[in-house]
Amino acid sequence: MGIWILSPAKINLTLEVLGRRPDGFHELETIMQELRLADELYLDDLPGGKIELECDHPLLPVDGGNLAYRAAACFQEKYAPGKGVRITLKKRIPLAAGLGGGSSNAAAVLKGLRTVWGVPLEEKQLMEMAATLGSDVSFFLRGGTALATGRGEKINPLPPFPRVKVLLVSPANFFLSAGEVYGALDLHKLVRKNKTGDFIRLLERGKPINLFSALPDLLTNDLEQAVFPLAQNVLLLKNKLRDLGFTALLSGSGPTVFALSPGVGRFREAGRDLAKSGFDVILTETKGPSWG
Repeated sequence: MGIWILSPAKINLTLEVLGRRPDGFHELETIMQELRLADELYLDDLPGGKIELECDHPLLPVDGGNLAYRAAACFQEKYAPGKGVRITLKKRIPLAAGLGGGSSNAAAVLKGLRTVWGVPLEEKQLMEMAATLGSDVSFFLRGGTALATGRGEKINPLPPFPRVKVLLVSPANFFLSAGEVYGALDLHKLVRKNKTGDFIRLLERGKPINLFSALPDLLTNDLEQAVFPLAQNVLLLKNKLRDLGFTALLSGSGPTVFALSPGVGRFREAGRDLAKSGFDVILTETKGPSWG
């Protein structure tokens, strides 16, 4: 039995780096938010224990270099030896953009294989596999609005962030690897702000209007310290969005910069102008309750 499953993108509303862990990863506090922008995956049972991956994006690997493939292999090894699957992936989330596309694909495969292979795993078992695959995979098993800690694999659901329009903008044909960004991060120059804690307290109050007015002071991403010297074009992009009057922030390790607005307002016009200037632009929205 084959199934279609959506694989959403995310943005980081906050991302604070607390230090380096003994295992070489960084200790994080980050509020992650699911978007309506999503890839599509079709999973179909394949005889003979084979795992096959097809993708409509020419730059994406279709073997063990792909997180979706590795997720299927991990599930198969642990819980479904002898089972096979053909995965068809339709990419809508930009690659290496700080939007979590690969991690989301892996989570979608883990969830989908429970049905395709008829192995009704509990969430705990899925989360254990997710933690071995990548830091963001655990978030996408739950989605919504959540606090991620540890290296990003410990997930605590939060009150939902309201539904708002999101403008995603990045320099065309420009990629940044998370490893490169974290390698350039100077922990000694980081100032502890605890914006994540402040953000959570406002979410818990449940007053979206007050929340949105507070966003310019709440949104923070420590990785901007590493990204902007590596990529001046990303700093210029953020400044351009701010000059247009939008609240803007780097998502994850970039290079995507996002802006938020309660309504579509000037987003469409700004998006058209930015696209004419050579930027890649996507207009989407958060998954959450309406402002009303």
